[in-house]
Amino acid sequence: MKILLIFTFFLISGPAACFDVIGYSRGSIIIYCYNKLSGNNGYFCKESTNQCVFLESAQRQNSWDHKGRVSLVDGSGYFRVFYRDLSLEDAGSYRCGEAGVWNHTVNLRVKTDPCCLGPKTVIGYLGENVTINCSYPEEFQTNTKTFYKQNGPYLSRVISTTDPQKGRFSISDNRRSRVVSVRISDVREDDGGVYYCGEWIGGNEVSYLPLYTEIDLQVSVTDLAFLSDYSLALSLYS
Repeated sequence: MKILLIFTFFLISGPAACFDVIGYSRGSIIIYCYNKLSGNNGYFCKESTNQCVFLESAQRQNSWDHKGRVSLVDGSGYFRVFYRDLSLEDAGSYRCGEAGVWNHTVNLRVKTDPCCLGPKTVIGYLGENVTINCSYPEEFQTNTKTFYKQNGPYLSRVISTTDPQKGRFSISDNRRSRVVSVRISDVREDDGGVYYCGEWIGGNEVSYLPLYTEIDLQVSVTDLAFLSDYSLALSLYS
């Protein structure tokens, strides 16, 4: 019954333009669908199966079995689709919109690239410096690189290559090796968390943010006593 209803919503909404978005296998992507919602009927549907994710959590629980990899968040004049841990099988045509009011067709292309090898863990020590490196696809060689931190269901922009120094954070881009490096000085406990490296691709009706590297920064305390004893032992045997 729900599949029939969604199909009916598509017909009522009328034809929609198609927008290509590109993600990377083992990475994530955020898709922004622009249009003001008049209610809480936002949806994101996979056209090959007519299965959907809804903004309303009660509906979402009984819809698309996406194994928790897809989530929707409402915004001002848009809603956002966060699609995690992409695989080649996720490629295809999708619709985002408001039931019976408007919709956009999104063609998701999923590429493989040696840069994107899945999530990684980086250890930082309190009061010291840590550098996080992200390899990126060749097609983004001349683009602005941006570093984000996850805060609940949202991402906040930490720093980008257009403004390479912000407080304790700095960023540099080695285009020859296609590696962007973020340095955090004087690491603090609240620096810990999940970060992403990505690119913003803007559009009028659909924008997207391919996140090709996920980093779990774990903050630890340096064992100064151990280091002191180790240094002393080295000096005795030198």
